[in-house]
Amino acid sequence: MIKPPQSSHWCLLHTAKVIDGYSSADSYLAYDAKEIISGDNLETLDKALSNGYWLGYLGYGLRTQLEQLDKDTRSYINTPDYYLARFNHIKKLHSKAINLANAYDSFKVKKINSNMSDDAYLNKVEQILEHIKRGDIYQANLTRKYYGEFSKDYDGFEIYKTLTNLNPAPYSAYFKLGDIEIISSSPEQFLKIADGRITTRPIKGTSPASEPASKLANSNKDKAENLMITDLMRNDLSKSCIGGSVKVDKLYEINSYANVHHMSSTVSGKLHNNTKPIDAILGCFPPGSMTGAPKIKAMELCSKYEQQERGIYSGALGWINADNNSAELSVVIRTLIKKGRKFEFQVGGGIVADSNPQAELAECNAKAESIFKVLQQI
Repeated sequence: MIKPPQSSHWCLLHTAKVIDGYSSADSYLAYDAKEIISGDNLETLDKALSNGYWLGYLGYGLRTQLEQLDKDTRSYINTPDYYLARFNHIKKLHSKAINLANAYDSFKVKKINSNMSDDAYLNKVEQILEHIKRGDIYQANLTRKYYGEFSKDYDGFEIYKTLTNLNPAPYSAYFKLGDIEIISSSPEQFLKIADGRITTRPIKGTSPASEPASKLANSNKDKAENLMITDLMRNDLSKSCIGGSVKVDKLYEINSYANVHHMSSTVSGKLHNNTKPIDAILGCFPPGSMTGAPKIKAMELCSKYEQQERGIYSGALGWINADNNSAELSVVIRTLIKKGRKFEFQVGGGIVADSNPQAELAECNAKAESIFKVLQQI
């Protein structure tokens, strides 16, 4: 059982769902920040993360500094491109010791909106399919933002406990970073760095939990979607790895969650000597599963059709330890961002040549189901 620290900065990295060979039963609580960095300056980020043990996020907005891409319209909740802290206290916990009893029966929402209607989303999928037919891209991860306001400023950790009960995930996490709260039930590993090796486990391919997992396992459309991003991540890892060391360890693995089945693949490689974790991370950023392929063109088209910054969503969340060249970061999906009464979250999916717009919309709704339940919308 843990008691939330009385602190403006603290976080819980919580393995709420253990998957053999993928996630351990350990969780971590960090509190009492001794140093904080936030903003959008890559030089500041690189200098700070050259030493020490940091926890926090890298937002999707960093793409505009890593590539020649423009910023989109500001998100509903405006957040820095990165926000990380070093803490005086980090405690290792067994996940079963974390009490998820919730003090609230419900979280009342004053209003909820989206940056696009169902019809607009379907139309944008059709337009992306036209780009694919013309050969502009092979895949684009079109996403849709929901945003709104609670009836009062609820305790974000209570919201986290409700979400985790509904949708336990290997990379569940709660971060309180000043007035920003990150409430995450992400199933996806972005990167793990340890013992001179780097590993990624991109998710691409989703079906509702109401269908048999075998249907996803045998879906040629989902395999194609997964293979494109596996190849993209293999290319991204090669920037920091010794030639010939990057390999696909697992292909088309199926894992089941509360609302969906997911298809994932595992890619790993041996890092060049003296490669800093932050350099390897930025070499793969943003996560390929959240962009599409080719990566830069897919990001351009996603910006064109979404027309609003994703913010923290589609970025990375976790820890980076420069002192022993290790790190572990999740992809920021299935995540609610909260600031006071305001909240936002986002869902999306990879559009490929044989995507069906109505099926893509249904997939987005399945991914959003747990958060909608928390918000009393279904």
